[in-house]
Amino acid sequence: MIIKTLLRKVIESSGALESYSIFERPIFIISPPRSGSTLLFECLRRFDGVCDLGGEADYIWWSLFPYDRGAYPSDYLGERDATEEKIGMIRARISRDAVVRYLKRNIMKLQMRGLIGGHPMRYVDKTIANCFHLEILDRAFPDAQYVFLVREPRANISSMMEGWPYVHRFGKAQLTPIVRSVNTGTIRHWTYPAPPGWHDVISRPLPEICAWSWKQHIECSLEFFRRRLKRVIWVRYEDLVERRINAINKLACELDLAESRKVRQYAAKLPLSRTTLSAPYQNKWMARNYDDVVSILPLIAHTARKIGYEVSLDP
Repeated sequence: MIIKTLLRKVIESSGALESYSIFERPIFIISPPRSGSTLLFECLRRFDGVCDLGGEADYIWWSLFPYDRGAYPSDYLGERDATEEKIGMIRARISRDAVVRYLKRNIMKLQMRGLIGGHPMRYVDKTIANCFHLEILDRAFPDAQYVFLVREPRANISSMMEGWPYVHRFGKAQLTPIVRSVNTGTIRHWTYPAPPGWHDVISRPLPEICAWSWKQHIECSLEFFRRRLKRVIWVRYEDLVERRINAINKLACELDLAESRKVRQYAAKLPLSRTTLSAPYQNKWMARNYDDVVSILPLIAHTARKIGYEVSLDP
């Protein structure tokens, strides 16, 4: 009851949820799977005046755009999907759920100044499938800021391969029947977001599937940013790991986030992300998946250059 009362006050003070005026310049982390988005998200969500959903927003997107809407569904949503009704629903669901979560976390500390008093909240989101939701996000949140997080492709794809068997953590169970209907398939389930055309590659070896999926996430994001001329802040995973305090401070300045002791303390600990599968170390891809990664380098070299990486047989 207390939460409902406070939420009603938020709506009254900030306007209708459908207008998302509770939020000012929401922040969307855009990245391929296994690029360090959880680590970056955990840093950004600790800034004062920031609210979030606690994780990815897949449950909201799936409720509005279920996978069973077509014979070969994917996570891609284009302009035809961006109806006014669906845009309003996305705004309302994200706004409501993020605000309720914020209130539940902070009610005892009375940290309501960002919500009541004329100062809109900042919302941060790390949904990986947003690489394929950008058309709708642009319509729903026209003042959004995007953080494009990239990682050395050989290490990134190796990590995707390592995570593929963890269907209970990263898999898309809704797509399993389609995967298993292909008798010649080399996989038994689909892991990570499903780019358009994913069903055409399920007969390929896993290294090729992961390389293809990584490439689709990158290329789809780059194409949107190019066409819409959006202001995008690029962050390298390597900087986030090796020079974390400097990287976070620089990003906070670009995002106009106030300095926070909580963020500095968290970043200084150098914690492992909650989605970490095995402890990181230099050139782990070479020790774990060298032959497989080398085999797909010709498939990713051009895209890798677009994001500032030269991939070769060397570390």
